[in-house]
Amino acid sequence: MRRKFRLRLNLSQKIVFSSLAIFLSIFILCLSIIGHWFTNSLEQNIRQEVASFAERVYQDFQHEQEDLETQVNLIAGRETIILAIEQKDKQKLLQDLLPIRTILNLDWIKVVDANGNTLLDTRTYSLVTSKLLDKSITNIASSGGGFIDFIDVEDSLQVLQVVIHPIKSSIKIVGGIIMGNLVDESFLEQIAVGSSKDIVTTKKDTIIASTLPNIKEIKWQPPSPNSSTIKTSIQQQAYFAKSIVFKGASQSLITTILYPILQLEKTQSSLWLRLYLLFLLGGTIVTFIGYLIGNKITRPLQAVTQIAKKVTKDANFDLQAPVTTEDEVGVLAISLNQLIQQVKQLLTEQYQAKAKLEAYNQNLEQKIKERTKEVEQKNLDLKNTLNELKQTQSQLIQTEKMSSLGQLVAGVAHEINNPVTFIYGNVEYAENYVKDILQLIQLYQKYYPNPDSNIQNVMKEVEIEYIIQDLPKILTSMKVGAERIHQIVLSLRIFSRLDEAEFKTANVHDGIDSTLLILKHRLKAQTHRPEIQVIKDYCEMPHIKCFAGQLNQVFMNILANSIDALDEAWEKKLCQQPIIRISSECENENICIHIADNGTGIPQKVQSRLFDPFFTTKPIGKGTGLGLSISYQIVTEKHRGSLQCISLPDRGTEFVITIPIR
Repeated sequence: MRRKFRLRLNLSQKIVFSSLAIFLSIFILCLSIIGHWFTNSLEQNIRQEVASFAERVYQDFQHEQEDLETQVNLIAGRETIILAIEQKDKQKLLQDLLPIRTILNLDWIKVVDANGNTLLDTRTYSLVTSKLLDKSITNIASSGGGFIDFIDVEDSLQVLQVVIHPIKSSIKIVGGIIMGNLVDESFLEQIAVGSSKDIVTTKKDTIIASTLPNIKEIKWQPPSPNSSTIKTSIQQQAYFAKSIVFKGASQSLITTILYPILQLEKTQSSLWLRLYLLFLLGGTIVTFIGYLIGNKITRPLQAVTQIAKKVTKDANFDLQAPVTTEDEVGVLAISLNQLIQQVKQLLTEQYQAKAKLEAYNQNLEQKIKERTKEVEQKNLDLKNTLNELKQTQSQLIQTEKMSSLGQLVAGVAHEINNPVTFIYGNVEYAENYVKDILQLIQLYQKYYPNPDSNIQNVMKEVEIEYIIQDLPKILTSMKVGAERIHQIVLSLRIFSRLDEAEFKTANVHDGIDSTLLILKHRLKAQTHRPEIQVIKDYCEMPHIKCFAGQLNQVFMNILANSIDALDEAWEKKLCQQPIIRISSECENENICIHIADNGTGIPQKVQSRLFDPFFTTKPIGKGTGLGLSISYQIVTEKHRGSLQCISLPDRGTEFVITIPIR
């Protein structure tokens, strides 16, 4: 009878027993919520109490300031004080103000006259040997200023709260008085009297005064004054903390109110312990009830579950679940048996389709791999070809520019050379003729000292004596200028080898000198920097076979970059005198050209890409990124040499050009 009842019991009736466990769980959850509410409420009350005390401390401090201002105002208005300052009677000031400092329990009183001279400086014993950093407020006091501020004690963390007030006679300002008290432990204890809370005052994250023992002069980050009461810790002791700001004219102090939360934590721990015990008791009851309910619900399902596991594990779709009940579990067993048969049929069809699909996929994957490999190879070839084409195009444009420049320079040099040669060649003859004429004039003056009056008038008009002295100088200047033009033309002709494509013998030093002459306008002193000093240290070097014009292009690119680096270094104040050093040496069968500067240097990560085409660190419009790339190809590919860069950031850069002697 009992067995039949269990077999006919449906699943919804069995779930009723689970509802009891859910009810108990909700009850336990409510207890937990109540516990959280109680502890949070207690903590919130303490936070509000700390915030209220912080407001009281702030008001007490304001009262202290107001009292100090009132006392200073009364003292500054005394006629005896004003008269003593006007007479500079220091003894009188000491007799009047020393008792006042003692009665008012002040730590410092200072009186200055209108010229800033100290007439009285009386302090408490602890400040007698200390040096106060009061120069600025002393100057303000002597000029009639008045305000509240904090000042520091040199080589100490002590701080004084001071009030500055002018002292005026009936007609003018005669001086000023400064009164102050130390912000120390006694000051804080006076404010915190009758309270269980502690007070800590900090300046620049360093504790300068505290009612807590043994924590003075340690680093501690106080809470922000703008935040509400928060938790913090000092020397591994937890507190509720609220910060307030005491502001002065030049600096401020942060004072933090501390309340130990150890007792709160003990109360909270005791409460939670009781709640945890209640929770464990309720959990035990719910677990026991759930166990009973689980047995009743899961027992009929175990047989179905075992069949499902065997079918899944062994893939034996011939198994069937026994149907022993008429409730939902029985319906589940029947449905499982039907599902097993359907899965068996589907798997049979899947095996057949899978065999066909595997054969097709094998052929398709092979074709896709082959096609993908071909496309990747073509893309790679196309990318390499495009890069080479772009690089070649840029090099052709640059080469064409330099070739046109070489032809232009050669034409200009040729056109200038002919008239300059004519001038330079005839200056010497003109100089000899002038010497002869001047000698003849001197002979006329010697043997005919009194010529006709018309001749004398003409001699005065043309200033013959000045002409005799200045004409040789003019001819000398013309000769020097013609020589200078001749040298410039020669350098232009050397640099114009840019358009020469043949491989022939040339002097490398001449190429460097011609390049320096072309860049001389950039080497001169500019409005933003002094002249760049060029130091040359050439060795005895034979003429070598090379592409002279292309080597000049290399020198031009490197020297132009050095000048840019020196301009930048001077702007950043990294060098006192911009210098370019050029040296040469012969090593075995090679020549080496060293071009170094003391500019900004090149970072290590940039050096690895320095010779890449189109790579530049200059702003847009100032660099194309081709100069060093083309120079590297000229040296390495055209001359079978090497181009190296040696550089350290902010220490300068050196380029080393090595070319074999053929």
